[in-house]
Amino acid sequence: MDQQQWQEFLSNQGARWKNGAAEFDTSIDSELALVDLTPMGAISVSGPDSQKFLQGQLTCDLVNLPDEHLTLGSHCNPKGRMISAFYALKLDQSEFVLLLPRDLVTIALTALKKYAVFFKAELTDISDDQHWLSLCGRDAAAVSSQLLNLSNTPASSVVPGQLRSFDHNGHRALAACVNDRNLVIQVPASQSADLWQKLSGSPAAPAGYTHWLQQLIEAGLPLLHKATSESFIPQMLNLHLLGGVSFKKGCYTGQEVVARMQYLGAAKRRMYRARIDGGEVPEPGAEVFTPAGGSSVGNVVMACESGNEVELLAVLTKSKVADGESLQLDDGRVLELQELPYDADADPLV
Repeated sequence: MDQQQWQEFLSNQGARWKNGAAEFDTSIDSELALVDLTPMGAISVSGPDSQKFLQGQLTCDLVNLPDEHLTLGSHCNPKGRMISAFYALKLDQSEFVLLLPRDLVTIALTALKKYAVFFKAELTDISDDQHWLSLCGRDAAAVSSQLLNLSNTPASSVVPGQLRSFDHNGHRALAACVNDRNLVIQVPASQSADLWQKLSGSPAAPAGYTHWLQQLIEAGLPLLHKATSESFIPQMLNLHLLGGVSFKKGCYTGQEVVARMQYLGAAKRRMYRARIDGGEVPEPGAEVFTPAGGSSVGNVVMACESGNEVELLAVLTKSKVADGESLQLDDGRVLELQELPYDADADPLV
């Protein structure tokens, strides 16, 4: 099933398409939502040197990550700026899947391939071959065990940070638990409609991509996009607090800059969660200013509609936030800062 066929299928299921994402007008009465993740893409890394290659490039520690687990991670340039950020799914030492926004796949793949020439590792864009769905809501991980027949695997349930492969009509599929409210599912594109029909309805109700983004924002989990590639150092997106940076694994591209920032406490900006009045959703990279034509003090990382408001994650200058200064977008909408569900001032070195 190609992308046009998939869009036609979901349109017949009640979806309307906005900027390449499926949205559903129905309200979410169910505690469990089924979301199409068409705006997300993926890179497959396979071969005997896969782990060795990625370990020398990514900020996360894949050697100490057990098989069938996932972690946040990023690939930096030599200056420590993130070219890409993703969820790294480790099936075993020879097979990984990097899940990231589709608009960033080509950039990420090109950058990684420059360093892969001396390794027995094959890097492939599988964004069109594989499709991604999400089950999100309370007890998503627990409910998925029954819905996806994960009870037939050695471990009967999938918990946050784990992934499971399962059989769907004779094809391998993957279920990866991002957190206790968010499970992402990879299925061959030819099987995506069948799995959607199996999962939609009770107990899961179709929901739009915006619903999934809102879940990530509330959890303080960032997505890097093409517009923000090479804009941020990992600590600016709180990756060091989310398991996406290892300070013990040894060298990787950009490691010196990332480590120096952490050990010297030199990070002047970090990611905050905020809310603004409804209206146009700001694009990734949109600048944040102090009032009355003030200077730029940060950038939007990601944003989505939420009722009559817009929720977002933004990298902001810490001193401006500490001083209580009013911060706003170029159109004058003021950011109302919200709590993150983790300690954003924690020291991962302790």
